[in-house]
Amino acid sequence: MRELQIAFITNPVTRRWMRILKIIEREETFTTTSLAQRLGISQRTLMKDIHSIKEHFFESAAIYSNNSGFRFEEKDRLLYQARKEQLLEQDVLFDLLEKIFYGEETELGELADHYCYAETTLRRFLSKVQPILKEYGLSVNFNPVTLIGEEANIRKFFFDFYYGGDLTPQTVRPPDGLHQVVLKGLSGKIEKKEVGTGLSIGAFYSLLYLTMMRVQQGQFLAVPKWAQELVYKEADFQLLRLLVPIIERAYGIILPDEELVWLHLIIVSRRTTNRPDQERLFLNHFNQWAELEGAATAYFSEEFFEDWDRPHLETFLSAFLASRKLNDTLWPIWNKQQPEAEQLVIGQAAYEKNRVFLKNQQEKLQFSEALFEDVVVSFTMFSELLLHAHQPKKTILFLLEGDSMVVQTIQLQAQRLLGEHYQLIFLPLHELTEERLKSQKTDLIVTNYRPYIFDYGLKEDYILLNPIPLEKDWVGIKQKLNPLLKSDSTTSKP
Repeated sequence: MRELQIAFITNPVTRRWMRILKIIEREETFTTTSLAQRLGISQRTLMKDIHSIKEHFFESAAIYSNNSGFRFEEKDRLLYQARKEQLLEQDVLFDLLEKIFYGEETELGELADHYCYAETTLRRFLSKVQPILKEYGLSVNFNPVTLIGEEANIRKFFFDFYYGGDLTPQTVRPPDGLHQVVLKGLSGKIEKKEVGTGLSIGAFYSLLYLTMMRVQQGQFLAVPKWAQELVYKEADFQLLRLLVPIIERAYGIILPDEELVWLHLIIVSRRTTNRPDQERLFLNHFNQWAELEGAATAYFSEEFFEDWDRPHLETFLSAFLASRKLNDTLWPIWNKQQPEAEQLVIGQAAYEKNRVFLKNQQEKLQFSEALFEDVVVSFTMFSELLLHAHQPKKTILFLLEGDSMVVQTIQLQAQRLLGEHYQLIFLPLHELTEERLKSQKTDLIVTNYRPYIFDYGLKEDYILLNPIPLEKDWVGIKQKLNPLLKSDSTTSKP
């Protein structure tokens, strides 16, 4: 479960269980000493929680003990997720947020009676989440109970809490028929999109439904004229306009143009790493800051990128920076990252490198200081994706020895783990000569047979595997071919 949601759990035992589960789901093995220290609780409390967790999830998950500690294993994922949801069925703040989302404004005393709590208790629950809301520039009004803050910030909070979080019994989701209504209304037209987006289908419908609900409650967003004029020229925006009569007929909600402009800008601010044509269009249509392209050029100016398609990479990174700048100029909160994204990258080499780079470029970029670290996090995740997706296709020459089945198994592993991103050559016995090795244009020689290193004078561009390669051997190959992709990177793919 996301930290944002965990903070709203009122039951301290349930909150502690969710933090335990979050760690052991990801890491699978643990010791009570280290886990108790990370959670700030005693080992006695942790052992009591583990025993209770095992009982609650009995047939859906298991926690085994061994000489080195404990191991967590899911048995039935659907049942496991259902049992997690059961823990939150009666949680008052989750239910209260759902009421606020749907515009139900109720006095604190009335809510206290409804939930069978003392008014002071309910006020204390709400006060405890004020620090989390403050991160979104929000606060709680008590009479009636509602969120106070800029409209863009309220929408970002709800988007992160519901779409960005785990499913709970109170999770707000778009109505089942919305997808079909949109598809039917845009049939034959949606394929014509130009600028496009990296936004997922589910995220789009969550944003659309969030917009519909806020408009229905009379909560509107103001969009600067210059941004409106940019969007009104967009062919993609005309697709959104087609939704207005469709949604009015189906749900009785009329979406004003300004709301559609906001929705369009949030959609296009999610950029891709695989559509250079769309990224060029995005830059042509939305980039108001020419200096951003200079920053992208500087990022890929290192000698390391000499064999890469630099203009290609610069297009993607320029578009990403323009999308962050667009958010920063209009609604800075939409650059905010959730704690889980920060935990993936903060403290790692790529993050530190990117932080220094963006700091050095800050005179040009002028990102808001309040959300600068969030921009560094998203920049790191995006740039790492680029490095993985667009690295030059290098050649790996394999010299493998061993049982024929073992050799074929290694070849299959290589194809599965490296074949998509590298050209693999498996040299047959009759071609294995020193002249052949020297004439073969390769970026790396990989062997599991140590004598070949000496027999053929291999020096720098080789890796010696274990006779039967381990996971760390494959990681070593990837790092050797691309030193920027460290083992602590945000992704472990080639």
